[in-house]
Amino acid sequence: MQSLASMLEEKNLVKITTAELAKRSEISEAAIYKHFPSKRKVYEELVSFFEESIFTRIKSIKEESKPEDVPGQLISLILKFCEMNKGFSRILTREIFTADELKIIDKVSNCFEKINIEIRQSLQDYERTTKKKLNLNLSTSCDLLLSCLEGQIQSFVRSKFKKDISSSWEDQWIFLKKAIFVN
Repeated sequence: MQSLASMLEEKNLVKITTAELAKRSEISEAAIYKHFPSKRKVYEELVSFFEESIFTRIKSIKEESKPEDVPGQLISLILKFCEMNKGFSRILTREIFTADELKIIDKVSNCFEKINIEIRQSLQDYERTTKKKLNLNLSTSCDLLLSCLEGQIQSFVRSKFKKDISSSWEDQWIFLKKAIFVN
């Protein structure tokens, strides 16, 4: 899995085959197939690793932060994860998958849906605890924040991992927070 993730970090992505993965892992293809029945399963495990890493931390963020800070911190967490694990950015943009890998594409889409739910819950918590309505309605606010997240990740990949997405997010969050929450 580490070899695959590092292959995904390469600026000029090569076609990823089990033969190339075995070569870079310094093991045989048979050894890969012993642990993973297909390359698709390796990708699925990487997505599961992302989910476990992120959602464990999101729970902590929600417990330790004010509801109006949660969406920004949640997105910042994911962007920092992408910066530290560049190959995951390509997984999250789904650019490396073919139509044959629909199950993985769906798994990534479900992951974003879970992120959307976390954002929605934090915005609802804000309205409930402060008794204030959002400046933008709930759905629009969620869509805007999720679009910003996906756009930042896409921009990071397009820059061949050179753009500092977590810093630019901090500036964007200051602006978006003023637009979304009542002062």
